[in-house]
Amino acid sequence: MDKKFDLKEKISFNWAATIGLILATLIIAFFATGYKLPQVHKYEKDLAGRNNDELTAQFLAKSVIDKEDDSPYLETGIVGLYYCVDGDKITYHRVSDNGEFKKVRATDTVKLQVPAKDKTEEVTVYFTEYNEETIGFGVLQNKKSKDFPYAFIKVIPNRVTENYDYLAFVDFTIGDFYKNTKTYDAAYAFLANDSKLEEIFVLDPNTSFVAVDLIKDRADGFYYFTKNEGDAEGYSLFMKTTTSSKEVIVSGNIALPYGFCKDGDLLLLEYAKSFKDVEGVTLKGDTIFCLSKVTGIMTEAVYEFNRDPATYLVKGYYILNPDAKILYDVLGGAEQVIDTTLSFDGVEDFAISDGGSKIALAGSIGTESDRLFFFEFATDRMQVISGKNLFLLGNPNVSFTSLDYVSFLSPSTTADTVKNIVVPWEQVF
Repeated sequence: MDKKFDLKEKISFNWAATIGLILATLIIAFFATGYKLPQVHKYEKDLAGRNNDELTAQFLAKSVIDKEDDSPYLETGIVGLYYCVDGDKITYHRVSDNGEFKKVRATDTVKLQVPAKDKTEEVTVYFTEYNEETIGFGVLQNKKSKDFPYAFIKVIPNRVTENYDYLAFVDFTIGDFYKNTKTYDAAYAFLANDSKLEEIFVLDPNTSFVAVDLIKDRADGFYYFTKNEGDAEGYSLFMKTTTSSKEVIVSGNIALPYGFCKDGDLLLLEYAKSFKDVEGVTLKGDTIFCLSKVTGIMTEAVYEFNRDPATYLVKGYYILNPDAKILYDVLGGAEQVIDTTLSFDGVEDFAISDGGSKIALAGSIGTESDRLFFFEFATDRMQVISGKNLFLLGNPNVSFTSLDYVSFLSPSTTADTVKNIVVPWEQVF
C-alpha cells in the first residue's frame, strides 16, 4: 500500500510540475511577446527571411554597401548628410567619395518633454552642424507603452518668431520609421535653455500633416495642410504667424498637399478653376490642377497638369507623371521627358540627382516583381533591374547619396534589421 501510494504521489507531483512548467513557459512567452510587439522594426517582419533571385543577387554584388543594419540611413534634408537611429540615440553620417557612410560627430544634445495623450515623455535630441546648417533629431521607442510607443522628432532653428530658438516637429506614426519623408503630427517651439515645448499646433494624423520643408524655407509663418472633410476634394493649407495667433486659410483648393518656395514666392498645387463649377461639381476638363503662385489673396496658374492628382509623385522640387513619363522641375520651370517605351506601372518612389541629370525610379508589379529604373536625360540611357523582394514592400526609399551613387532599402534576413544598399551609378550600366 505504501509503495502504491508513493507511486501515485510521485505521478501526481510529476504532472503538477509539468503543468506548472508549461504555464510558466506560456506566461514568460506572453510577456516576452507583449514586450516585443511595439518594437519599431517589427512592422517589416513579414519581409524577413525571403531570398532574392539570381538577377537581384548579381545586381547587389555591384554595391559598395550591402549590409544589414539596425536602422536605415535616412536623409536629414541637408545635402550630403544622413542619420541613423541607434537605440534611443541618433548618429550622423556623410557619404565619402567612394560611396560609403562616414560618421559625423553630434555637436550637442537637449532633452525635451514631449506631450502625448495627457502625459509627457522625455526625448533626447542630438544636434549636428553640417555645411553651415544646424539640425537635430530624436526618437523615443517605449516598448512598454501601448498608447505612446513611438515618437520621432525633427528640430530646426526658428526663423519665424523672435521669442523661441527652435522648432520641433513630432511624428507618432510607427510605420514612418523607415521613410525619408515623414508625416509630422504636431509642431512646437522652444528655447535653447528650456526643455518645455510650447504648442504651435497638434493635428489629426489620419487627415493632416505639417509641411516641414515649407516652414523651413519660409519665415512668414507656420504652415500645415489638412484633408478637406466630408464630400470636398483635396486639402486646405493653413498658416499661423505666431505660436499663439489664430490660423488663417491660405487655400482651400489644394489638389496635392505640397508647397514650394521659388524666388521668395509661395507655390501650391491647386485644382484648376475650370475643373469645378460654382456648385463644386467635378467637370473633368483638360486641365485638372495647376502649379499656382500665391499673389496676395489670389493665386495665378504657372503650370498645368491634366491627369488625376493621385497618379502624380512629388519629391523635393520635382513633380513626376509616371503615365506620361514627364518630370516637371518647379525651380527650373521646365519639363523633361523620360524617353522610353517601358511602362512605369507600379512606380511608387523616385529620386533625382543634384542638378537633375539622372533619375532613379522604384516600384512593384504585383507581389512577384520589384523594378528599379535608371535613366540619364542627356544620353537617354535606360537600365532596368527587376527581381523578387529587391526592396522593402511599399518603401524602396530610393535616393541619390551623391551624383554617382544611388541608395535604397532591401529586406534583411531578420525582422529586427534592414538592409542598406548603395550602388555606383556606372556599375548599373
